[in-house]
Amino acid sequence: MNLLIISTTLKNILVVLKNEKNKIYTRILTENKSGNYLANTIKEVIEESKTNIKNIDEFGIDIGPGSFTGIRVAISTLQGLLIDYPEKEVYTFFSSDVLYRSAVNNNPDFKKKKLAVLKRARENAAYASIYEDEKRIFGPQMVFEEFLRDSMNNCILINEEAEYFKNKYRLENEVFYSNIDEKSLIEEVLKGKRVKIKSLEPLYLQKPLAVENLEKRKTK
Repeated sequence: MNLLIISTTLKNILVVLKNEKNKIYTRILTENKSGNYLANTIKEVIEESKTNIKNIDEFGIDIGPGSFTGIRVAISTLQGLLIDYPEKEVYTFFSSDVLYRSAVNNNPDFKKKKLAVLKRARENAAYASIYEDEKRIFGPQMVFEEFLRDSMNNCILINEEAEYFKNKYRLENEVFYSNIDEKSLIEEVLKGKRVKIKSLEPLYLQKPLAVENLEKRKTK
């Protein structure tokens, strides 16, 4: 099975292709505005693997949580590649699950512990997912200071972005930086929900600030 994966909400943009012989081809984009080069990078990976878009059996795409713009770029790029296959189904997955799985796969002792992945949503808000016994028990959801202080006391925080919230709110949690590996990425992709390519949508967790401010005024 040939599997092509696109992720735009981790630290770097990833394009990964696993071919039917289980050989993995990877490209990492780290430059600013790297989403502009996503289509060309996908083309490079496909050419390096000596296959073509018609011979790729499965596709996986990261729908969040993270940069809404980055997710939309990935979705539109994949929809463009598959424009002749509108009924094609693709796997959708959460980048927070990949961060968790990478941490656990590389640190077996974490399987017995409660972990939380934090990603920056705004200056005062995080996208949070909490895991226990190798299952996601909360999130992804946008949370604020009160939740971070009161509901995550016994969690190891995963992801370097968690360091920001640890310092900002003087949290006592341990922070662990999780390096992404292709095995963990592929494992989470194949657990994902399958949707038709034409129905792909980003994970939308964040209300516009104007809407939030209006809701706050109404509750006063």
